[in-house]
Amino acid sequence: MKKWLLLSILASAALVAGCATVAKTEEDNENTWKQIADLDERQIGDDWNLIWLSDRQGRLTRFHMR
Repeated sequence: MKKWLLLSILASAALVAGCATVAKTEEDNENTWKQIADLDERQIGDDWNLIWLSDRQGRLTRFHMR
């Protein structure tokens, strides 16, 4: 009886843990970081103008923001 109980507990733990894997692959993570870096590079011009106050501050930007 104890063996069946232990076996059922282990089987249920294996089923639950099977869905707890990482959802993103290394390639997906790399692609995400590339998108973030691209967005940062496009935004640096606006930041530079804001630092030197050479551009009027506004709420709108020509870049895609999330």
